[in-house]
Amino acid sequence: MPKRSSRDDEEAPKQSRGEASATAAPDGGGSPLIRRLLSHLVAEDTPEGAHLTEQGLADALNVSRTPIRKALTDLHAEGIVAKVAHRGYFLARPARTLFAASLDFPSFDEDALFERVALDHLQGVLPRPFSERDVISRYGMSARMVRRVLNALCDEKVIFSDEDGKWRFNPFLLTNEASLASYEYRLATEPRILLLPTFRVKRDLIRACRDEHIRLLTLATPERTGRIAFRVDAAFHEAIATCGGNPFFHSGVAQHNRMRQILEYRDAPDEGRMLVWLKEHLDILEAVVANELQEASALMRTHLANAMRHRKQSLDLGRQR
Repeated sequence: MPKRSSRDDEEAPKQSRGEASATAAPDGGGSPLIRRLLSHLVAEDTPEGAHLTEQGLADALNVSRTPIRKALTDLHAEGIVAKVAHRGYFLARPARTLFAASLDFPSFDEDALFERVALDHLQGVLPRPFSERDVISRYGMSARMVRRVLNALCDEKVIFSDEDGKWRFNPFLLTNEASLASYEYRLATEPRILLLPTFRVKRDLIRACRDEHIRLLTLATPERTGRIAFRVDAAFHEAIATCGGNPFFHSGVAQHNRMRQILEYRDAPDEGRMLVWLKEHLDILEAVVANELQEASALMRTHLANAMRHRKQSLDLGRQR
């Protein structure tokens, strides 16, 4: 057993940058807040029929009652909460069934806008190439937000601009070579994060990450979609990078997640493989919580190597057909 690290634990911040921005929800309506609200109900294991008060939820999420009222109205329209005249809102189903909804609820923050553009590109819904106006008209977003997202994706080499000002996805991201290159990059960086001198175990963050993995495992097989699985997977790798305490590593992991998102969405999810990497993630998280960081690093390297080997086997099998 590797020697236990003596580094002190640090608690995660009470509110992440994403959570803080969700309270304002510029250009994005109430959806980011809805995700936080649903995640809160799941974490509290709120029973079916529980009375959901505006003030109670506002206090729990550190926001005003107005956005909570809008979120409850939207959830009522989705059938997730029931409204009783003169009494208010009540949860219409057990909280444990809300995990998939919390991840799949429509959202138009910047990350979700990219996700929709990537999915619609892969499905041939968006024109190829597409314009800024195509995105604005299809998703009803402000020109400012669309321009910000497209420029950020261009900076990250996910899309590029033609001479006529239209946008195309980086063709390399749709190749088999890109998939393998992605794992080579991750093998060279992510195991190292766990050995950085700045690495600190943020227990709240790790605990939340572990809970999401367990909830994903409890979903019925049809509910474990590739989209939901990718979000849990990406959040795990970003959580480890956050604990690393080095903004360059964290930025690299976050940017790479955006690049590999289109790779993940291109291929149908492999249920058996999904269960394997969920178990590997949980083993890594357990080692991190125990401050066995050398072991966690070795497990991360094995995890990524296994994924790369599986991908190579899938590609070889595809060539033989």
